[in-house]
Amino acid sequence: MSDKKITVAIIGAGGRGLNAHGQFIAGHPELNVEVVAVADPKPDRLELARRMFPNLNDEMVFTDFQTLLDRGKIADAVVIATMEDTHAPIAVACAQMGCHILLEKPMAPTAEACRLIVNEAKKAGVIFAVCHVLRYSQYYQKIRSLIAKGTLGDIAHIQHNEEISYWHYTHSFVRGHNCNSDRTSFALLSKSCHDVDIIRYLLGKRCQTVQSFGGLLHFCKSGKPAKAGDAVRCTECPHEPSCPFSAMKIYVRKGVNIGADAMPGESISRKLSDEELMVALKTGRFGRCVYECDNNVVDHQVVNFAYEGGATAAFTLGAFTDGDRKTIVQGSKGMIRGSLATGQIQRYDFLTDTWHDESPDDPTARGGHGGGDRGLMSQWIEAIRSGDQYKIITGPDETLETHLTAFAAEQSRLDGQVKTVEY
Repeated sequence: MSDKKITVAIIGAGGRGLNAHGQFIAGHPELNVEVVAVADPKPDRLELARRMFPNLNDEMVFTDFQTLLDRGKIADAVVIATMEDTHAPIAVACAQMGCHILLEKPMAPTAEACRLIVNEAKKAGVIFAVCHVLRYSQYYQKIRSLIAKGTLGDIAHIQHNEEISYWHYTHSFVRGHNCNSDRTSFALLSKSCHDVDIIRYLLGKRCQTVQSFGGLLHFCKSGKPAKAGDAVRCTECPHEPSCPFSAMKIYVRKGVNIGADAMPGESISRKLSDEELMVALKTGRFGRCVYECDNNVVDHQVVNFAYEGGATAAFTLGAFTDGDRKTIVQGSKGMIRGSLATGQIQRYDFLTDTWHDESPDDPTARGGHGGGDRGLMSQWIEAIRSGDQYKIITGPDETLETHLTAFAAEQSRLDGQVKTVEY
């Protein structure tokens, strides 16, 4: 496409579609990319899109994705950031139209739907990227480069933790839209397919077998403190001042913005007024007692992976943390300890018994997902402009591979058996 303007439609104008990807496009006019259509069922998100993209034609603002799809190919490319149960029909339709695709993770809630999406994208020959943004962060790219150069010797094991902060977990996986696998998908897929993917990226090997344990331990009726009594909302609970998971604490005293169902500081939607906030906590899903919700996804899980060549990895998903992603890489010549939250990477050399700071130099690496949000969008746009799918490091094949690994891990958790990953 050389220097021709790239036109984009955004389907799903929430925290990822608009706040992350849309905001990147709006903030980089030099890339010559224009958002020409937006679809979302929420009027306030569509109004925000109009403000973010003042050249949007009213006829190209849709309240549902099907109406947009019925118009045919209206853009060169599409950002799909709806809930995962709608990904397959949207992605397949867009691929068949010849639209380049940026698809939010997870691809879809079933292995069959994931395979369908990948097959259709490859058949159509469109540029296809899934938002495994961790691969594009300077932090993980630096760790991968140290491994690839042989600095650590032969890699024997990786320990990787996703420490979902307690408030983020209760926000999204107890009270929020990802709380029930019957409606969306299981937690390892919806939250941590990122992490299954990043381990594969670091090792550069395919996973062969998996074993997993975990479950829902605390956020259920049996975990409810006796002092809470029969209260089903934090606004009416006598135990509320002593509850670390209180909606009053998280949304009022801590200040998480539920106006856009977003993380603190990330929302560019209007915040709720004090009065609106209290109405939401007294009547809406985010004011519910965490022990009285309809959640069923795990609040803790461990997964063991065995890879081609003999290396192993262990992953821990945990709700009871302050929030971070931490990685330890063990090699025959040395080891690495890293924290995505701080961006720090420390390497220990076995020969000299010394620690070395290997943290990335790029100060922008501290942006969303360690700079991964920005890196993904830049590479996707460059791939579209050049027509080169290989500029995408989260392309169809490895993305499908790591999704299938996640499905196998969840099946292992459910039936207690070691599973072979079926590719």
